[in-house]
Amino acid sequence: MASNDVAALLAEGTILRVGPDVKSARADLSAARVHLSSAATIAESDPVGAFSLAYDAIRKALVAHMLSNGFRVRSGVGAHYQTGRYGLAALSGLGVDDALRSFDRLRSLRNRSEYRGALVKEADVDVAMAHAHAVLAVVALEIGE
Repeated sequence: MASNDVAALLAEGTILRVGPDVKSARADLSAARVHLSSAATIAESDPVGAFSLAYDAIRKALVAHMLSNGFRVRSGVGAHYQTGRYGLAALSGLGVDDALRSFDRLRSLRNRSEYRGALVKEADVDVAMAHAHAVLAVVALEIGE
């Protein structure tokens, strides 16, 4: 974990220190895996739904990492954005930097598709799923799952 970057998020109040919760972390990682499996199943028939599930798989994996390390994002507006910032701070250099840098773009597209009717292309689903697979694998290793 890039402790200086995580320490900066703590100092600015973006994340809060809580007791490590490995049980909840494993539950979130399990949910992320189910989301990713479901996304693969519906990708062709429901690309918007598949994209949203792949995005949520990444988000839940990052939350699992936070929980296992005794952190949580301050709740409220921007929590998903801050979750992505945590991912970059905590997992940078572990082979998923591209996926972590893309998380905010995926978040933005998910919001636009959810609230403004933006179209999700097949390529967007493919990218989201590839990033989700990569992040889930790293988080699983990190939390010993």
